[in-house]
Amino acid sequence: MNIGQWLSKFVDACRSNNAQAVVALFSVDALWRDYLAFDNTLQTVEKAEHIADFCQRRSVETGFTDLLLQADESATEGAFTFATRNGNGRGYVRLNNGVCTTLFTSLLDLSGVTTAANHPSDSSDPFVLIVGGGQSGLALGAQLSQVNVPYLIIDKHPAVGDQWRSRYDSLVLHDPVWYDHLPLIPFPDSWPVFTPKDQMGDWLEDYAKTLGLNIATDTALTGASYDETSGRWTARLLSGGRESEVAASHLIMATGLSGFARTPEFEGQDKFAGRQFHSSEFKAVADMQGTNVVVVGANNSAHDIAADLVRVGAKPVMLQRSSTLVVKQSVYCNKMLGKFYSKEAIAKGITAEEADFLFTSIPMRLLEQRHRELWKEIQHEEREFYQQLSEAGFNLDFAEDGTGLGLKYRRTASGYYIDVGASDMVMDGRIKLRSGVNIEKLGKNTVELSNGESLPADTIVYATGYGNMVDWVSVLINHETATRVGPCWGYGSGTKGDPGPWQGELKNMWKPTAQPGLWFMGGNLAQARYFSRILALQLQARYIGVV
Repeated sequence: MNIGQWLSKFVDACRSNNAQAVVALFSVDALWRDYLAFDNTLQTVEKAEHIADFCQRRSVETGFTDLLLQADESATEGAFTFATRNGNGRGYVRLNNGVCTTLFTSLLDLSGVTTAANHPSDSSDPFVLIVGGGQSGLALGAQLSQVNVPYLIIDKHPAVGDQWRSRYDSLVLHDPVWYDHLPLIPFPDSWPVFTPKDQMGDWLEDYAKTLGLNIATDTALTGASYDETSGRWTARLLSGGRESEVAASHLIMATGLSGFARTPEFEGQDKFAGRQFHSSEFKAVADMQGTNVVVVGANNSAHDIAADLVRVGAKPVMLQRSSTLVVKQSVYCNKMLGKFYSKEAIAKGITAEEADFLFTSIPMRLLEQRHRELWKEIQHEEREFYQQLSEAGFNLDFAEDGTGLGLKYRRTASGYYIDVGASDMVMDGRIKLRSGVNIEKLGKNTVELSNGESLPADTIVYATGYGNMVDWVSVLINHETATRVGPCWGYGSGTKGDPGPWQGELKNMWKPTAQPGLWFMGGNLAQARYFSRILALQLQARYIGVV
């Protein structure tokens, strides 16, 4: 059975609501990822029997019709467009021996909806309040502008982009330009492949001005409460020392992927005579020349900071308390992103938007399978590099199940370094390394390690990561709501830091949560681009009263 025949049979099975016919079209372990086309959330349905149940529950109400194949009819995989009662959609199907192994369906718009607006008449308050004016908040604001949903973005910084400008001086995006475009306005052709942090901050500020985004800077959310009766939030704001309140039907936490900075506690911290601070506060300065700096941690920030310290003439020692995945930036860009996001992909006509669609069509189970094979290949091709790192004492891993960087990112967004030069400094000793040890206590000018070694220290930088996004809910709303919502990020892989059960989609991200009217918008620039549209569609549906 070719793809054209399969799609025809699938449409017939949906129209007739024939569960047995649906089962016959899917492999036993098939995966169906649906983004708003057949249901009101982001989900992956697994196994033919569950797919048949899902189809039986949702296909008649969905009104799946007007299917148009966008691939060769004889192919075994390809894209197609379709219509539903709510609007237009696009999908992607993969076949093996005539049955479907993965299906992706996604709603593109609400063009089929003619329902009158169903929102409060008080136009002085926004329908959507977005907390955070970084890339995620700005991208969502841009998308809401496109569908005429009233919103307000608030950001605690004095100017848009300051959250980037305030980071350590050497920070440069590790992702290439083709991966990082924001929606509606792509970077110009002259843009560098890897963007420096100040240039990124300036771009965000220009982006907000060019699109006329409704944003209030120097404005912080100090608290919010939800009224079950009215279905609205009352948000308390602080701006320029003045307090005010604003009401909104939906509250979007776009405060970044992370929660609060995590700084471990050790005996003697109060007696340490030097400077100690979290990596989020780090700035390399000339007066560090010749000083001893202990960097606690061995992921992206720790490596970048240790390299900065070498450049200003300091003597850094990096404490690697647990294993870390390392990949050269060139390998990351070519092997992981190159097929979809690269100059070569652009030459083949694969825009960022098309790449987003193709990449999202791959469910997590299939992504895990593919990345196990990919990382076996990377380890083999880069074996000399990894051997040198290991000989320097560096403790490597490639995720506990061999799935590598892409899945580590989706599970915990930690535990890796994309090498932009610091690995050479580790191998040649410019960055001293202590691996598999922890801090027992601090002395007046020393860091005492669990192996009995005493390190001289003038400064300690804690590159020890951040808490979960939901931490902000505990502080700004209440602990009960945070507990009810649960953690954000991770997909239930059952690996360290990402406990089960398996969900197959990122927890609480860009979709309804257990708290009505509360949403989370976060991730890298590519995720801001793609999922801002997905979240905007859901908010638009609620604004016009059709969920």
